[in-house]
Amino acid sequence: MYYYNIHDIIRVQSDVILYELEYFKSKEFTNSDLSIKTSDSFAGGLRYNRKIIEDRSTNSRKILYTEQLGSAGAQFSIDFAERIEVTVNKLISKSRHVLYVNLVEPLLRFLFISRGFILLHSACLDKNDSGLLLSAPPDTGKTTTVLKCVKNRFSFLSDDMTIIKLPHEALCFPKPMTISSHTFRTAVSVSNTPDNDRSMRVRSLIHSKTGRSFMHKLAKLNVPIFTINTIGQSIVRPPKYGINSILQEAKIKKDTKIDNLYFLKREGNNFLQLDTSTALQLAVENSDDAFIFPPYAELLKYIAIKGRTATELLDEEKKLLRSFLSAISCFMVKSETRSWYNMISESTENKV
Repeated sequence: MYYYNIHDIIRVQSDVILYELEYFKSKEFTNSDLSIKTSDSFAGGLRYNRKIIEDRSTNSRKILYTEQLGSAGAQFSIDFAERIEVTVNKLISKSRHVLYVNLVEPLLRFLFISRGFILLHSACLDKNDSGLLLSAPPDTGKTTTVLKCVKNRFSFLSDDMTIIKLPHEALCFPKPMTISSHTFRTAVSVSNTPDNDRSMRVRSLIHSKTGRSFMHKLAKLNVPIFTINTIGQSIVRPPKYGINSILQEAKIKKDTKIDNLYFLKREGNNFLQLDTSTALQLAVENSDDAFIFPPYAELLKYIAIKGRTATELLDEEKKLLRSFLSAISCFMVKSETRSWYNMISESTENKV
């Protein structure tokens, strides 16, 4: 069994190792908030479509997700009791990245909201005890910008998700980073490539924007998409690496006070300050993009945490986010040449 204590806010125990939570690995505890276990006890034969079946025989809300292949495909159950219990079949347990990204992280999002925190889709850095967030749609160039910042003495807190604590504090969430071969060459150094170049190119292509776009289109069809995704990513692993395996000198900082949030956009060449409402809209859109892949949409109407539905929790998240954004400065940084690092670095130096 593996145990993860996320800043004493949420405790996770799992019989499958969760590499994305490795930073939070802890000693054994009994009072977890989220439990993940593997089972072969799922039943079910072939069916026409994927479906969530609700079990009304228990006091808590319990669901079973099954697809066209039944027990031969990806199956899982979630019991929304006092402790959320996720049970997956062995097929899912063999693809730990899919297990985390498609099941664990969406549940963490709602657990954080229920405790008054935000799991925000953003990168977080610190320089001279001044924190900044970077937000952008997938495949914009955020990770490349993060690596350039870290190479130039910024402290690292996160690349993909940041825990926000009101009024304006960020807590680190240093998951492994998805690094394309292009990002590695342009932001680090080709001589330090952790994998051989050909392997990295293949993995980068499959897990690129094009690859994800294809899977999103496939998800709209009547196919066992979670099974396909699970098998595919167990065969071709995402190109993920911890920050210190890429930049050994990188310093991970536990928390920081956020002063600025920068939205990155690949067009034009200017630097604009945003009002709170505009920043809120952009932040919500970018966060929603991170949770778009099935079975997230199907799960939404079944989520129940301490008597609150997903809709109620998302409304609360929006209120928390508005309060947070009103306490910091927000900017849109546009660059056709992806020169965000230079523009942001210049901005932070001017404020020192």
